[in-house]
Amino acid sequence: MNPHLPEPRTSLHPAPPHGHGAHAALRAARAAHKARILVVEDNPFVREGIVALINRQSDLMCCGEADTITAASAVIVRHKPNLILLDLRLKDGEAFESMHLLTLQDPQIAILILSQCDEALYAEKALRAGAKGYLMKQEAADELLSAIRAVLLGKLYVSRDVAGRLLRRLLQTPPC
Repeated sequence: MNPHLPEPRTSLHPAPPHGHGAHAALRAARAAHKARILVVEDNPFVREGIVALINRQSDLMCCGEADTITAASAVIVRHKPNLILLDLRLKDGEAFESMHLLTLQDPQIAILILSQCDEALYAEKALRAGAKGYLMKQEAADELLSAIRAVLLGKLYVSRDVAGRLLRRLLQTPPC
């Protein structure tokens, strides 16, 4: 027998005593240690791609999906996400008005905006409305994952351009 290959399962080599229940318990324990992400995106193609990307990560899992703010509210109650990945424009309105309502349901939930809307125009407004980050949809998948992880760690996340613009404005403001 090759020592690098697992032993074949035959009647001479019974299955481990743990059974299927142990595998389910192991999966549940692993899932309990993953950050829970709610994806709110009205384009099903985009939403499914984001969900697949998140679920491939060892430290993240998609706990729910929604295509409207109304549907997101129901998912929040049921699945208790750590982070909401929120499209800025949805079928039932813009997220600016809804961010406050979503955080009222659970103030511990962090919101990361993922949008095709120009960050120069909307990132600061989103942060002022309660988002912890703003990312353009044109960014690479690795950038999205970095943004999610940063916001989960309690950091604010914006692009370098937005961060530079905000810092320049801060430095131009006269001290009190």
